Amino acid sequence: MIIEKVPVALQPKYKSTYPIYSCGYNLEEIYYHYFLKHKDKIQIDRIYLPVFWTSYYIINGYGERISESYTWLNKLDKNKKYFTVVQYASGIYIPPECDLDIIVFTAGGGGLNKKSDCTHIEKFYGYTQHIFHGKRGDIVIPLMCLPLFPSVDCKKDIFCSFMGRYNTHKCRCVMREILQTNPKYQFYDVKGYDEYRSIVNRSVFTLAPRGFGYTSFRLYEAILVESIPIYIWEDKKVLPFEDEIDWSSFSIVIHTSEIEKLPEMLEKVNVEEYVNNMRKIKSLFHIEETFQRIFSSPIISET
Repeated sequence: MIIEKVPVALQPKYKSTYPIYSCGYNLEEIYYHYFLKHKDKIQIDRIYLPVFWTSYYIINGYGERISESYTWLNKLDKNKKYFTVVQYASGIYIPPECDLDIIVFTAGGGGLNKKSDCTHIEKFYGYTQHIFHGKRGDIVIPLMCLPLFPSVDCKKDIFCSFMGRYNTHKCRCVMREILQTNPKYQFYDVKGYDEYRSIVNRSVFTLAPRGFGYTSFRLYEAILVESIPIYIWEDKKVLPFEDEIDWSSFSIVIHTSEIEKLPEMLEKVNVEEYVNNMRKIKSLFHIEETFQRIFSSPIISET
Protein backbone atom coordinates (compact mmCIF):
# COMPACT_ATOMS: atom_id res chain seq x y z
CA MET A 1 0.00 0.00 0.00
CA ILE A 2 1.03 3.61 -0.47
CA ILE A 3 1.07 6.01 2.47
CA GLU A 4 0.98 9.67 1.43
CA LYS A 5 3.62 11.93 2.97
CA VAL A 6 2.05 14.67 5.05
CA PRO A 7 3.47 17.85 6.60
CA VAL A 8 4.79 17.46 10.13
CA ALA A 9 2.15 19.89 11.36
CA LEU A 10 -0.59 17.46 10.30
CA GLN A 11 0.83 14.76 12.56
CA PRO A 12 1.19 16.77 15.76
CA LYS A 13 2.33 15.35 19.06
CA TYR A 14 -0.71 15.55 21.27
CA LYS A 15 -1.77 13.54 24.32
CA SER A 16 -5.51 13.15 24.48
CA THR A 17 -7.19 13.33 27.88
CA TYR A 18 -10.53 11.98 26.70
CA PRO A 19 -11.69 9.47 27.52
CA ILE A 20 -9.74 9.61 30.75
CA TYR A 21 -8.76 5.93 30.66
CA SER A 22 -7.15 6.13 27.20
CA CYS A 23 -3.43 5.87 26.49
CA GLY A 24 -3.50 9.38 25.03
CA TYR A 25 -3.57 8.46 21.34
CA ASN A 26 -6.60 9.20 19.19
CA LEU A 27 -7.74 6.61 16.65
CA GLU A 28 -5.92 8.30 13.78
CA GLU A 29 -2.59 7.72 15.55
CA ILE A 30 -3.51 4.18 16.60
CA TYR A 31 -4.47 3.05 13.10
CA TYR A 32 -1.49 4.85 11.56
CA HIS A 33 0.85 2.65 13.58
CA TYR A 34 -1.09 -0.43 12.47
CA PHE A 35 -0.78 0.57 8.82
CA LEU A 36 2.93 1.29 9.18
CA LYS A 37 3.47 -2.15 10.66
CA HIS A 38 1.48 -4.03 8.00
CA LYS A 39 1.83 -1.82 4.90
CA ASP A 40 4.02 -4.27 2.97
CA LYS A 41 1.36 -6.98 3.26
CA ILE A 42 -1.62 -4.82 2.30
CA GLN A 43 -2.74 -4.62 -1.32
CA ILE A 44 -5.24 -1.81 -1.82
CA ASP A 45 -6.03 0.62 -4.59
CA ARG A 46 -6.37 3.81 -2.60
CA ILE A 47 -3.62 5.89 -1.05
CA TYR A 48 -3.74 6.27 2.72
CA LEU A 49 -3.78 9.83 4.15
CA PRO A 50 -2.26 9.47 7.64
CA VAL A 51 -3.32 12.82 9.06
CA PHE A 52 -3.93 13.00 12.81
CA TRP A 53 -7.15 14.91 12.21
CA THR A 54 -8.47 15.00 15.78
CA SER A 55 -5.19 16.08 17.37
CA TYR A 56 -4.57 18.64 14.61
CA TYR A 57 -8.00 20.24 14.98
CA ILE A 58 -7.92 20.33 18.77
CA ILE A 59 -4.55 22.04 19.06
CA ASN A 60 -5.58 24.52 16.36
CA GLY A 61 -8.61 25.92 18.14
CA TYR A 62 -10.91 23.03 17.22
CA GLY A 63 -10.53 23.76 13.55
CA GLU A 64 -10.24 27.54 13.68
CA ARG A 65 -6.62 27.70 12.45
CA ILE A 66 -6.28 25.00 9.79
CA SER A 67 -5.10 26.81 6.66
CA GLU A 68 -2.12 24.45 6.42
CA SER A 69 -4.37 21.42 6.01
CA TYR A 70 -6.40 23.28 3.37
CA THR A 71 -3.25 24.15 1.42
CA TRP A 72 -2.02 20.55 1.58
CA LEU A 73 -5.37 19.08 0.50
CA ASN A 74 -5.52 21.45 -2.45
CA LYS A 75 -2.09 20.26 -3.61
CA LEU A 76 -2.99 16.54 -3.67
CA ASP A 77 -3.29 14.92 -7.08
CA LYS A 78 -6.98 15.01 -8.03
CA ASN A 79 -6.49 12.09 -10.40
CA LYS A 80 -5.67 9.73 -7.53
CA LYS A 81 -7.97 8.07 -5.01
CA TYR A 82 -7.46 8.22 -1.27
CA PHE A 83 -8.78 7.00 2.05
CA THR A 84 -8.34 8.12 5.64
CA VAL A 85 -9.48 7.40 9.19
CA VAL A 86 -11.01 10.09 11.40
CA GLN A 87 -12.22 10.15 14.97
CA TYR A 88 -13.20 13.81 15.13
CA ALA A 89 -16.98 14.17 15.42
CA SER A 90 -17.21 16.67 12.55
CA GLY A 91 -15.11 14.47 10.29
CA ILE A 92 -12.69 16.29 8.01
CA TYR A 93 -12.87 19.98 7.18
CA ILE A 94 -12.21 20.54 3.49
CA PRO A 95 -11.63 23.80 1.63
CA PRO A 96 -14.54 25.09 -0.49
CA GLU A 97 -12.90 24.21 -3.80
CA CYS A 98 -11.81 20.71 -2.78
CA ASP A 99 -13.07 17.90 -5.03
CA LEU A 100 -10.78 15.03 -4.01
CA ASP A 101 -11.91 11.41 -4.05
CA ILE A 102 -11.44 10.45 -0.38
CA ILE A 103 -13.15 7.52 1.33
CA VAL A 104 -13.62 8.35 5.01
CA PHE A 105 -13.66 5.70 7.71
CA THR A 106 -15.36 7.58 10.51
CA ALA A 107 -15.52 6.77 14.21
CA GLY A 108 -17.16 10.03 15.30
CA GLY A 109 -19.68 10.02 12.45
CA GLY A 110 -18.57 12.93 10.30
CA GLY A 111 -17.23 12.75 6.75
CA LEU A 112 -15.99 15.43 4.35
CA ASN A 113 -17.46 18.74 5.48
CA LYS A 114 -17.08 22.44 4.89
CA LYS A 115 -16.63 23.99 8.31
CA SER A 116 -18.81 26.99 7.55
CA ASP A 117 -22.01 24.99 7.11
CA CYS A 118 -21.73 21.72 9.06
CA THR A 119 -22.65 23.03 12.51
CA HIS A 120 -25.59 25.04 13.78
CA ILE A 121 -25.88 27.10 16.94
CA GLU A 122 -28.87 25.83 18.90
CA LYS A 123 -30.49 27.02 22.11
CA PHE A 124 -32.18 24.49 24.38
CA TYR A 125 -32.94 24.17 28.08
CA GLY A 126 -30.88 27.25 28.91
CA TYR A 127 -27.86 26.09 26.88
CA THR A 128 -26.36 27.61 23.73
CA GLN A 129 -24.33 25.06 21.82
CA HIS A 130 -22.80 24.25 18.44
CA ILE A 131 -24.37 21.03 17.12
CA PHE A 132 -22.98 19.01 14.24
CA HIS A 133 -25.35 18.43 11.29
CA GLY A 134 -22.85 17.71 8.55
CA LYS A 135 -22.26 14.87 6.12
CA ARG A 136 -21.51 11.47 7.61
CA GLY A 137 -18.46 9.46 6.65
CA ASP A 138 -18.49 6.68 4.07
CA ILE A 139 -17.79 3.74 6.40
CA VAL A 140 -18.63 3.84 10.12
CA ILE A 141 -16.18 2.21 12.54
CA PRO A 142 -16.47 1.92 16.34
CA LEU A 143 -15.50 4.92 18.47
CA MET A 144 -12.95 3.40 20.84
CA CYS A 145 -9.55 3.96 22.37
CA LEU A 146 -6.69 1.95 23.84
CA PRO A 147 -6.86 0.45 26.33
CA LEU A 148 -10.47 -0.61 25.85
CA PHE A 149 -13.02 0.31 28.50
CA PRO A 150 -12.58 -2.26 31.31
CA SER A 151 -15.16 -4.89 32.12
CA VAL A 152 -15.63 -5.53 35.85
CA ASP A 153 -17.16 -8.70 37.24
CA CYS A 154 -20.01 -7.32 39.31
CA LYS A 155 -23.74 -7.60 39.88
CA LYS A 156 -26.01 -5.75 37.45
CA ASP A 157 -27.99 -3.94 40.14
CA ILE A 158 -28.91 -0.80 38.18
CA PHE A 159 -31.74 -1.14 35.66
CA CYS A 160 -30.82 1.81 33.42
CA SER A 161 -28.32 4.62 33.89
CA PHE A 162 -26.74 7.75 32.48
CA MET A 163 -23.80 9.80 33.70
CA GLY A 164 -22.63 12.55 31.41
CA ARG A 165 -23.14 16.07 30.12
CA TYR A 166 -26.49 17.40 28.93
CA ASN A 167 -25.39 20.51 27.06
CA THR A 168 -24.00 18.66 24.05
CA HIS A 169 -27.39 17.98 22.45
CA LYS A 170 -31.05 18.69 23.15
CA CYS A 171 -31.95 15.00 23.05
CA ARG A 172 -30.02 14.46 26.28
CA CYS A 173 -32.12 17.04 28.07
CA VAL A 174 -35.33 15.57 26.64
CA MET A 175 -34.19 12.10 27.72
CA ARG A 176 -33.61 13.24 31.29
CA GLU A 177 -36.84 15.24 31.47
CA ILE A 178 -38.96 12.30 30.33
CA LEU A 179 -37.25 9.47 32.23
CA GLN A 180 -35.97 10.94 35.49
CA THR A 181 -39.30 10.59 37.31
CA ASN A 182 -39.19 6.83 36.76
CA PRO A 183 -37.17 5.22 39.61
CA LYS A 184 -35.79 2.56 37.25
CA TYR A 185 -33.83 5.21 35.36
CA GLN A 186 -30.89 6.60 37.28
CA PHE A 187 -29.24 9.88 36.32
CA TYR A 188 -25.95 10.61 38.05
CA ASP A 189 -24.00 13.83 38.41
CA VAL A 190 -20.73 13.86 36.52
CA LYS A 191 -18.06 12.70 38.96
CA GLY A 192 -14.88 10.67 38.68
CA TYR A 193 -13.92 7.93 36.27
CA ASP A 194 -14.02 5.18 38.91
CA GLU A 195 -17.68 5.87 39.62
CA TYR A 196 -18.51 6.09 35.92
CA ARG A 197 -16.82 2.75 35.24
CA SER A 198 -18.71 1.17 38.12
CA ILE A 199 -22.10 2.52 37.02
CA VAL A 200 -21.77 1.34 33.40
CA ASN A 201 -20.59 -2.09 34.52
CA ARG A 202 -23.48 -2.39 37.00
CA SER A 203 -26.17 -1.30 34.54
CA VAL A 204 -28.48 -3.68 32.72
CA PHE A 205 -29.17 -0.88 30.21
CA THR A 206 -27.00 2.14 29.43
CA LEU A 207 -28.44 5.29 27.85
CA ALA A 208 -26.14 6.29 24.99
CA PRO A 209 -27.57 9.40 23.28
CA ARG A 210 -25.74 11.33 20.60
CA GLY A 211 -23.92 14.46 21.73
CA PHE A 212 -22.25 17.17 19.66
CA GLY A 213 -21.53 14.43 17.11
CA TYR A 214 -23.66 11.56 15.90
CA THR A 215 -22.39 9.00 18.39
CA SER A 216 -20.44 8.63 21.64
CA PHE A 217 -17.84 6.47 23.37
CA ARG A 218 -20.56 5.38 25.80
CA LEU A 219 -22.29 3.24 23.17
CA TYR A 220 -19.20 1.07 22.75
CA GLU A 221 -18.25 1.11 26.42
CA ALA A 222 -21.63 -0.43 27.20
CA ILE A 223 -21.13 -3.21 24.65
CA LEU A 224 -17.70 -4.05 26.02
CA VAL A 225 -19.12 -4.57 29.54
CA GLU A 226 -22.29 -6.33 28.31
CA SER A 227 -24.67 -3.55 29.31
CA ILE A 228 -27.42 -3.24 26.70
CA PRO A 229 -26.89 0.14 25.01
CA ILE A 230 -29.75 2.48 24.18
CA TYR A 231 -28.56 4.54 21.23
CA ILE A 232 -30.65 7.70 20.83
CA TRP A 233 -30.13 9.39 17.49
CA GLU A 234 -31.39 12.48 15.72
CA ASP A 235 -30.73 13.76 12.21
CA LYS A 236 -28.49 10.81 11.22
CA LYS A 237 -28.20 7.29 12.63
CA VAL A 238 -24.54 6.24 12.72
CA LEU A 239 -23.81 2.60 13.56
CA PRO A 240 -20.93 0.39 12.35
CA PHE A 241 -21.22 -3.04 10.73
CA GLU A 242 -24.93 -2.67 9.91
CA ASP A 243 -24.46 -4.94 6.90
CA GLU A 244 -23.01 -7.68 9.14
CA ILE A 245 -24.89 -7.58 12.41
CA ASP A 246 -28.44 -6.99 13.60
CA TRP A 247 -28.21 -4.14 16.09
CA SER A 248 -31.78 -4.74 17.23
CA SER A 249 -30.78 -8.15 18.59
CA PHE A 250 -28.49 -6.76 21.30
CA SER A 251 -29.26 -3.05 21.63
CA ILE A 252 -32.07 -0.50 21.58
CA VAL A 253 -31.89 2.01 18.74
CA ILE A 254 -34.43 4.83 18.86
CA HIS A 255 -35.00 8.28 17.44
CA THR A 256 -35.45 11.13 19.94
CA SER A 257 -39.16 11.17 19.10
CA GLU A 258 -39.46 7.67 20.64
CA ILE A 259 -38.00 8.39 24.08
CA GLU A 260 -41.44 8.41 25.72
CA LYS A 261 -41.96 4.84 24.50
CA LEU A 262 -38.70 3.60 26.00
CA PRO A 263 -40.01 2.24 29.35
CA GLU A 264 -42.57 0.13 27.51
CA MET A 265 -39.90 -1.09 25.07
CA LEU A 266 -37.52 -2.17 27.81
CA GLU A 267 -40.18 -4.15 29.65
CA LYS A 268 -40.41 -6.39 26.58
CA VAL A 269 -36.68 -7.02 26.28
CA ASN A 270 -35.40 -10.50 27.03
CA VAL A 271 -32.21 -9.37 28.76
CA GLU A 272 -30.53 -12.76 28.76
CA GLU A 273 -31.12 -13.19 25.03
CA TYR A 274 -29.81 -9.70 24.23
CA VAL A 275 -26.67 -10.24 26.31
CA ASN A 276 -26.04 -13.62 24.69
CA ASN A 277 -26.35 -12.01 21.26
CA MET A 278 -23.99 -9.25 22.36
CA ARG A 279 -21.36 -11.78 23.37
CA LYS A 280 -21.43 -13.25 19.89
CA ILE A 281 -20.50 -9.98 18.21
CA LYS A 282 -18.48 -8.25 20.95
CA SER A 283 -15.16 -9.15 19.34
CA LEU A 284 -16.01 -6.83 16.45
CA PHE A 285 -15.60 -3.91 18.82
CA HIS A 286 -11.85 -4.25 19.24
CA ILE A 287 -9.17 -2.16 17.57
CA GLU A 288 -7.46 -5.09 15.86
CA GLU A 289 -10.70 -6.44 14.38
CA THR A 290 -11.71 -3.03 13.07
CA PHE A 291 -8.28 -2.58 11.50
CA GLN A 292 -8.74 -5.85 9.61
CA ARG A 293 -12.07 -4.61 8.29
CA ILE A 294 -10.64 -1.28 7.18
CA PHE A 295 -7.87 -2.66 4.99
CA SER A 296 -9.98 -5.56 3.68
CA SER A 297 -12.96 -3.36 2.83
CA PRO A 298 -14.04 -3.85 -0.81
CA ILE A 299 -14.37 -0.11 -1.17
CA ILE A 300 -10.58 0.34 -1.00
CA SER A 301 -9.22 -3.14 -1.79
CA GLU A 302 -7.96 -4.35 -5.13
CA THR A 303 -10.38 -6.44 -7.12
